[in-house]
Order: sequence, then C-alpha cells, then structure tokens
Amino acid sequence: MKSKILSIYLPQFHAIPENDEWWGTGFTEWVNVKRGRKFYPGHYQPREPLHDDYYDLSDIKVLEKHTKLAKKAGISGFCFYQYYFCGKKLLEKPIETYRDYSKADFPYCLIWANESWMRTWYRAPANNTLLMRQVYGDENEWKEHFYYLLMFFKDKRYIKIDNKPVYIIYIPQNIRYRKEMFTLWRKLAKEEGFDGLFLIAMNTSHGKADRSDVYDAYLNFEPMVSLFGDDISWRKHILNWKGRHINLIRKNRVSWINRVLAKNDYSYSYLCKFIEKKAKRSDKKTYSGIFSGWDNTSRKDEAGIIIRGSSPKKFGKHILKMLRISERSDKEYIFLNAWNEWSEGAYVEPDKKYGYRYLRALRHAVFKYNNESVTKGKEY
Repeated sequence: MKSKILSIYLPQFHAIPENDEWWGTGFTEWVNVKRGRKFYPGHYQPREPLHDDYYDLSDIKVLEKHTKLAKKAGISGFCFYQYYFCGKKLLEKPIETYRDYSKADFPYCLIWANESWMRTWYRAPANNTLLMRQVYGDENEWKEHFYYLLMFFKDKRYIKIDNKPVYIIYIPQNIRYRKEMFTLWRKLAKEEGFDGLFLIAMNTSHGKADRSDVYDAYLNFEPMVSLFGDDISWRKHILNWKGRHINLIRKNRVSWINRVLAKNDYSYSYLCKFIEKKAKRSDKKTYSGIFSGWDNTSRKDEAGIIIRGSSPKKFGKHILKMLRISERSDKEYIFLNAWNEWSEGAYVEPDKKYGYRYLRALRHAVFKYNNESVTKGKEY
C-alpha cells in the first residue's frame, strides 16, 4: 500500500468578531506574521508570502486555489483545524464554505483543536488571560457536536478509513469523559450508515493520551512531540536552560550574542534523522509526522523556538525517506505540518525567499516515490 501525505491547514487567515475584540480590528494570522523580526544576523524573519499574497480565507476561491496547488505538489488531502467550544464555533467559515459550496474534489478531514484560547502571544505570561474556555458538556452537548460533524462526514470528499470518518483530536487527554463521548459518537455514526469513527489522538508537547483503547490510532505532531517528548539528547537540556534564562536575550536588537542565546540548538537535519529513526520503531497504530521548518518567534518573540537549517533540498529528501518507511510499516498516511502555519515557520506555500521550491521538492519526492517499488529494497 502506497503511503500518502495529508497536510495540516490553518483557517486563521480571515477576520472574525472575536479576534477583533481580543486583538484589534481586522486581526488575522497575517498580523503575527508581519511582526516577525530578526534576532541575529542571518535569522530568516520576517516571513513574507510571494507577491505579497496576504490572502483572505473568507473568499472561497483562495482555498480552492490552495487545493489545486497542493494536489499538484503531491498532497492527498488537507486536515483543517476545527475550533469548537461546546456549541460555540470559531474560524469555521472557510471549512463550512468549502463543504457547502466548493466543487473542488480535494479530500479533507478535521482536527479538533480542543484547547482553551489564552493570551499567550507577544511576551504575555503563559495562561495570563483566558479568551475562550474549552468545555465539553454532557451527553446532550456531545450529540450536538456529533451532528455538526456529521454534515462534514457525509461529504463524499471527507476522508474515511474502512467506511469510518477520520477525526483527529489535538489534546484528547483534556476530555475527562472521553471514553463515554467517543462511545456515543461511534454509536451515532453507525446509526448514520458508517462503520464507526476512526479517531486519531495527537501526540504533542502536551504528551501522549492514555486510554489507548478508545483510539484507532495516534499521530506524532512534529516537531513538537520530538522537542518536548521523545528527544533526550544534550540539545533538549540546553533548550530547557535557555527557557529559564530568556532574559539574557538582547530584545529588539539584531545581535550576534542572540545566535547563541536564541532557542535554536536544534537543527532541521538532526530532527529529521531523529524522526526517521523513530518512525522505523513505531507501532502500526502510530502515524508519523513531518515538518517543513519551525520558527514561531513572530508569535512569541524571544520565547519562541527556532529550528535552524531547513531547506527545500533537505525537506524533499526527508519526505522521500518517510514515505518509504511509512509504506514498509503498512501505514496509509503521513502528516505534514503544515500547509500554511506562517507564524510558526511551518509552511510550504511560496514565499519571497524560496519561491515555489518547497512545493517543487515535495512534488519531486512524491513523484519519485510513486514510481518506485518497495520490493527493490530501497534504502531508508
């Protein structure tokens, strides 16, 4: 079975009343991206989209353009973040519009980003201000949530495994009565003609969810699960030390000393090799993650983490290796972080520095992989 790439997709690039209230009129993710700045010579900030394409996802044509680009590059579907708070929806317009009105044939599924929204950007102390609390309610609210999801599940483009709609949950361990909730959802799904739900728990910086009996699979969210969970090298100890001595960074200055003090001890090459080794050892129930790069300083200033040394060439080689490993493990998908996480430096969309080179590297790797046979004993 040939493995395929699904890419995480952020729908934050359009204005909503709540963000206007919390962050200022007209706020979108582009506000974060534009405030990026260099911390040291050679630091790649700010990130700027090619041709200044600061798009607005309230226009369905933008998302349809992205699906065409992604398909051409070898991506097999998007995993849209969904923000749902016990009946309250945020940032839902792009995905609902795509579901109801788009004629594009690009597959997709949803990731429930089920964490409370906090004011933690722009040097704000962690958990400083609660913007939107995540609560889960009781059985009535669980049913309401399911029947909202059902409108997506019944879309012929929605990704399914064994006639089970795929639904990914970011932090399932936050749901106290998750076994009861998921049991109800599976029962309702069968009543609607499916063979259940294919529930995937994400392994993140928050750790791995327990109660493995309630999930069909796990997903490694890279690079965060490796940075904060799996890696035990000296790099992690230095990263932790820098986190405790953040005040040493020379704020608002492009300084050579910041190259040492900025939280950038991890290289892209090291993490790719680490992820590849981990993928070879992982069980059949765990999907691997890949990533194009990471630098979230435009969101979190000096509290952000920089992973240095990403390039289209390294990215393409990593994808090819991960697809081969995934196929040998008989896994249908690997998950890319991300299509458009601009303020985290995790995107493959064209920018002013690289143009379309990341997308071309992706297309070349997928094309090469799809035209080779695993029986030839391809080297990892």
